[in-house]
Order: sequence, then structure tokens, then C-alpha cells
Amino acid sequence: MERVTRRDLLKTAAAGVGAAVLGANARAQDAKRRVRVAAVQMHATLGEVDANLEHAEHWARLALRDGAQWVVLPEFFTTAIALHPSKLVHAYRPLDGAPMQLFKKLATEGHAYVGGSFIARSGADVFNTFVLATPSGRVFTHDKDFPTTNIESSVYAGGEDDEYLKELKRLGVSAEPAAPIPSRPDNITDSVFAVADGVSAGVALCWEQVRYRTAKRLTRRVDVILAASGWPFGAANRNVSRTNPAAANAVLDAGESVREAPRRLSRLVGAPVIHANLVGDVWNSPGSLYGDSESLLRFSGESQIIDASGKTAARRAYAEGEGLVIAEIEIGRVEPTESIPANAWWTPEVSEPSQVRWASSGAAGRSVYLKTTRPQRNTT
Repeated sequence: MERVTRRDLLKTAAAGVGAAVLGANARAQDAKRRVRVAAVQMHATLGEVDANLEHAEHWARLALRDGAQWVVLPEFFTTAIALHPSKLVHAYRPLDGAPMQLFKKLATEGHAYVGGSFIARSGADVFNTFVLATPSGRVFTHDKDFPTTNIESSVYAGGEDDEYLKELKRLGVSAEPAAPIPSRPDNITDSVFAVADGVSAGVALCWEQVRYRTAKRLTRRVDVILAASGWPFGAANRNVSRTNPAAANAVLDAGESVREAPRRLSRLVGAPVIHANLVGDVWNSPGSLYGDSESLLRFSGESQIIDASGKTAARRAYAEGEGLVIAEIEIGRVEPTESIPANAWWTPEVSEPSQVRWASSGAAGRSVYLKTTRPQRNTT
């Protein structure tokens, strides 16, 4: 029998430590590799879940065929979003239903990470849930913290906390009941998904991008940010109609906010951003927003791939319509180039009047959700 000396044991241990260090370094380098990523810019039809799922699968498969290793679909890709008395009441799907199963199938077949957000039912409530499926079959979920104005808050519940009610109070708005709607137990509230060794993805849904609290929970913790939006511009012009939609083109002049928000988030966090947004027109019902006639929500597109320094690597404007935004970026954490101010909730993209409107209309929509939408869903 061969004699093993103490020196042999030390050499073996040293070799093991060296291998561990090399493995850790390899993982760190792997976390900062260049990968091909895609944002899907698509038009969704209000409330038509099955048709929208088929449409989304078409674009996602094109992205995978083009070699994308990360694919992000927009917020509300299964339903679109608008104020309507009936089309969205039953347009949810179970959290583990068809949208999640589609993501899992695409991720495993395409050996990629595939995600997006949809109106998902969990227990008595529905939430705006971002689902990320991984190549290994794992699934991560995050509920949008607070709905944006009454357009969203009358449709679904936010993953609320006391900070939401404090912000309403700061802006002079009361909410009834004056307690948070219970969050989904499995909601990953900080939206940090540890997807693989040394690699974490963060999620920011639409206006979560313009709140400093989102940057605080992601800064120095994630290697890539998955941002999904249903970011429209509302047209108050009474000359806008289905026969004259071009009259709403002026609303796109306000588009710098949707272009700058993901860039700023990248600079605040120190990570690249894949931002997918809806595009095209969806109509609010008469009397729901701007008077007695139908009103237009013009989803702005402007989907982008942004590197860790906050620079746009690829972009798709509103005028380009549906399609893919594809680029190669280096995923991994860098030192943020913009600081997070103390005692500030909103980034500069949200003006004071917009903050007040967010609070007042959001509280009103929340009341509709609790008194009308939720009971209707649970009794029919």
C-alpha cells in the first residue's frame, strides 16, 4: 500500500483550493460574458388572451432562432391594458397557467431565459406578475409593486406595502381601506432572481423603473435587468377618433421619458437593461378617462437594449411598429455611474403633476378593484 505523506495531503488540499478559486473566477467571468439578448416589441389586442399568446410565441421563437439567450416580452403581453367595463375582468390566467407554461417550453427548447408579465390569478386576487423561466426549468416570479393610475389599479392588485400608502399620504390622497392589500406569499418582492451560479437578474415593471426604491433593491445585486412595460401616452385631444387616430401623434413628443427611464435605471444600478414595451393603439371605453367619447392609449414602443453604462445598444421606435430589438451585451455588475438621492421616491421622469395624478387616480381605481372587480371575479 502506497504511503501518503503529510506533504502529499497539503499538496492535494492546495490543488483543491486552487481549483475552487479557478471555479469561482470562471463563474465571475461567466457572469460578465457577452450574450445575445432580445426585447420583443408587440401589439396586444385588449382582452384576447389566446390570440396574444400565439402572437407572443411567434416573436419569441424568432428571437430564439436568431440566437437570443435572454428574451423579454412586454408587460400585459397577454391582454394589453385599458379602462373597459368587461374585457379584462376575466382575462387573467392562473399563475401556473398557459403563459407560464409557454415560457417554460420556450426556455427549455431554446436553452434560454424567457420572461414577461401578465395578469395572473393567485388566490382571491390577480396580480401583474413577471415570470422568468430558465433553461433548467426553474421559474421565478415578481408582482408589480403598485399599479399605475386607475387604468391599472382597477384591474389588479399590487404587491403593496406600507410605503405605497405613505406616498399617497405625502401627496395628499387617502386610500380605503387604509391597509395594504395582502401580497402573494411567493412573490419575490425585491425582484432579484438568482438564476445561476454567480448570475442574478433583476426585474422592473414599467413605472417601477421610475422609482428610486427599485434602484435601491437592485443596485450592486444584479447582472442584468429585465424591464417589461405597457407604457402608453393618453391622448386627450377630442379630435382623436378611430377614423382620425393620426391626430394623437403629438402625444409621442413626450416619449423621452420612456426612452430615458431604463437608461437611468441602468446608471443607478450598474447593470444592463433589456426593456420590452407594447406598441400600437388601444382604446379606453367612453366616459372612462377624457369625457364621454372613447379615448386613445397609444403604446409608445421605444423598446431598448442598454449596456451597463446606460448607453443604448439597440432601440425600436414607435414608427417601426412590432418587431425584435436584438443586441449583444456584456452582462455583469459594474459600479453605478449615478447616485440614488436620499428621501426621494421618483426619478426626474415623473413630474409633480404626474405624481399627484398617479396617486389620486390610483387610489380611485384601487377602490373600484376592491368593491367591484374582485367581487365580480369571485362570484362569476
